[in-house]
Amino acid sequence: MSEIVLLPGLIGYILTGLTIVHALMDAKKNRIQRMLMLVTIFIFAASLELIGVVTGVFSYAPELIMILDRVPLSITLSWVGIIYSSMIITEHLKLSLWKRILTTTLIALSLDWGMDPIAVESGAWAFGGGEYFNIPAFNFFGWFFIPIAYLVPYGLIWDKNNKKLRLLNATEVDANRSLLRRLYTIFFVVPMGLGILILVGMFTRIPFIFNLPLEFLVVWAIFTIAWASGIIIWKNKNLKRTRWIDLIPPSSLLIISYFYAISSFIFSLFMLGILMLLTALPYLLAFFFTLRNNRFIEESI
Repeated sequence: MSEIVLLPGLIGYILTGLTIVHALMDAKKNRIQRMLMLVTIFIFAASLELIGVVTGVFSYAPELIMILDRVPLSITLSWVGIIYSSMIITEHLKLSLWKRILTTTLIALSLDWGMDPIAVESGAWAFGGGEYFNIPAFNFFGWFFIPIAYLVPYGLIWDKNNKKLRLLNATEVDANRSLLRRLYTIFFVVPMGLGILILVGMFTRIPFIFNLPLEFLVVWAIFTIAWASGIIIWKNKNLKRTRWIDLIPPSSLLIISYFYAISSFIFSLFMLGILMLLTALPYLLAFFFTLRNNRFIEESI
């Protein structure tokens, strides 16, 4: 089915539009910092995509707007929405530090297990082969660490009182309205994130990791969906909607998931469509609990 090229350009723009609306409405007291967050996510994602294409790790089908004639603009915009939405959903769950880091990256990674096979089969992008629907294992290692590599540098701060490093969430970063914090975000977050991923890239070149068997990948995919869904169910009370914009992050992830699922059914890729629906379970749960809790609150008033 290589003649069919899936062009999800519109979805990328929609996701970015929704993300900007949420960021502006959610961070009214420090919109500049939240916009810097979105800009640096974009630069971070664009850099990674260009590195991947230039080094021959993967390639993209051409779209109307390409970054340096190599990467579709919509792809990078999509990852702005995906990383941002995953961070905000996890922030609302109120988890301990290590659970917040792990859950954020697994929520984002959930999309990849279902989306990439559809995109590869439809010709939107291509790898040089791999065990998981012609996708190599290092792709999933990469996308596992990508949200971490942004989240950690972005939230990093030196706690003067306790004399140790701390990791802030997005709301806590917004509370710091200093010029120094904004300069740190502009000049240090992306280079630090790319540095982390360079080290990860060296790790994924280990032969066993690079050629991880399909059985391991399937177990990993199941763990990803089970962990993300389980944490959302466990902490569902923290997802209660207090404002309509709280629905934007889970809605954004549902939009891109269901777009790919519906597209796969249209192109007769039924098994991949079902896989996409399964991997979108954390987003459906997040949306349901965000919507449901608010309704129950309104009915009890």
